[in-house]
Amino acid sequence: MADQVAGSKTYIFEHSSLGKLSGIITSDCDDVVQFRAVPYATLLGRFKHSVIRDSLDGTSRDFTKPGFACPQTLFIDDIHSGGPYPGAESTKISEYDSLILQVNVPLSQLESLTTASQSPAEASRLPVLTYIHGGGFIIGKIDTHHNPAYITQHSIAISQPLITTSIQYRVGALGFMASPDGSKNFGLYDQRNALLWIRRFIEGFGGDSNRMTVFGESAGGYSICLHMLGHQPKEGPLFHRAIIMSGILGPIVAPQPEDEAGEVLGKILDSLDIKERGDAALEKLQSLDVQKLVDASDSWIGKGNTWPPIEDSDWFKEKVTWDKVPELLGKCEWVDELVIGNTGFEGAAFPSVANDVTPQIFHDHIAKQMSREAAKKTMDAYEMTLDMDQNKFLTPAMRWCGDVCFDTPIEAACRYLSTQTSKRVYRYIFDVRNPFPNAPYYQQPHHWVDVYFVFRTLQFRYPHSYLKDISDKHAQLWVEFARGKAPWSTYDFRNGVEDAVIMVADDRDGWVERTQKEHERVSVTRFERLAKLWEIWGEKKGQKFLPLDIAGLKKDD
Repeated sequence: MADQVAGSKTYIFEHSSLGKLSGIITSDCDDVVQFRAVPYATLLGRFKHSVIRDSLDGTSRDFTKPGFACPQTLFIDDIHSGGPYPGAESTKISEYDSLILQVNVPLSQLESLTTASQSPAEASRLPVLTYIHGGGFIIGKIDTHHNPAYITQHSIAISQPLITTSIQYRVGALGFMASPDGSKNFGLYDQRNALLWIRRFIEGFGGDSNRMTVFGESAGGYSICLHMLGHQPKEGPLFHRAIIMSGILGPIVAPQPEDEAGEVLGKILDSLDIKERGDAALEKLQSLDVQKLVDASDSWIGKGNTWPPIEDSDWFKEKVTWDKVPELLGKCEWVDELVIGNTGFEGAAFPSVANDVTPQIFHDHIAKQMSREAAKKTMDAYEMTLDMDQNKFLTPAMRWCGDVCFDTPIEAACRYLSTQTSKRVYRYIFDVRNPFPNAPYYQQPHHWVDVYFVFRTLQFRYPHSYLKDISDKHAQLWVEFARGKAPWSTYDFRNGVEDAVIMVADDRDGWVERTQKEHERVSVTRFERLAKLWEIWGEKKGQKFLPLDIAGLKKDD
């Protein structure tokens, strides 16, 4: 499914409030109109909050081409997904023209709007499914691999049509570093503006602003949590259902205290040889060539650091600590249904972390972050010993990395939400292995491998036909959920792993419902180990701590 292919044609559409828009219909997705690189906000200056656009006045109305990515060191995904994507255009960077989104609408829906003269009473509105990209708040963009137009295409094929959208936001230091003037969380506010823009204008595309679903992977999932923990905008709910793929907030990405964010800012200023502070420092930062800021951000990440969100009373309804996330998600009044899940071996994507650690270093690191008792309990939970062979140690060490960042917060949230709230939770595990022989994590169900399936954009590359079936079913489940249906049995942990039902995708059975206990019998997943790890962390309840401090490990090493 090449993005720019011979036979593409322009489609002109008159939006009821935005005016005349040009979208594109590609020959491989000929029943969907894609409106690409639509600007949703303006940026009046670096380290300033974006301002949502009320109109498209003064902009091009040609939305047939890919737009600019936010400044970042472009991550080439080709190595993990089987090679360069046929026909994909090279990505261009722009600091001030990258707050864009894409809207993908069934052609028949736009035709019906035109026929009905855009009367809401004569055109049936469609539900909307919006993608928030991942990338650790460091990288990410709208691109060919993650184009949800092919989800819209599949929704038409299965007679459950919907509109899909995807959004960009500022990343790295530009999006998540504190500003010297106290402003913060620029990337999150960008996301909010994008979702508000969709809410405001989607009905003109034939969408239903009262049936909005978001899905996000990794940092995209974290972002969904952050919106649910935030104040509801005065315009109303940003979305009504959510699909969180490998991204429940935990200790690694809990909001950073403002004083710590200030210390990080100081270190970045020092690295840029900026001695000024306050407004003078802001002026210096704003006058820098943007690539220098990107390089400084990359250098910070290269030392094992992250760009987490920052504590912000204007954003969060109450103080957020890692242990309160399940409870606070349960308090979100405008989201009643969630799909939450992870891949089968999230930590397989982090061999470099495990390779730098010996059992002794691992033990001492946990003891330093928590206590010697916590270190012993953790090693026991993962069947580690101080004298074990290094090669044997790598697998549980990688699994621990994945559990810390993804699996454990997910399991804790699902258990709490299903037993202590009225929210309906649908739990899944994507245990399909990377099918591309030249990929570094070939034959592993690693972090982010699910994005190679849900978007349906890589089906031409799968080595086996059953993988296409898994991919189509993946998209179908997300479509059904966005349309208000129960995609599978709800998750209910009141009777423990014996009865708690999850949906599993694996290479043997495709998509199949199992109890957690049944899944343990045919996989290496151990749900009680996740619960044990959450319990071990309990000695740091209410506190900011990093069970996996990569920067600290680098120093210790």
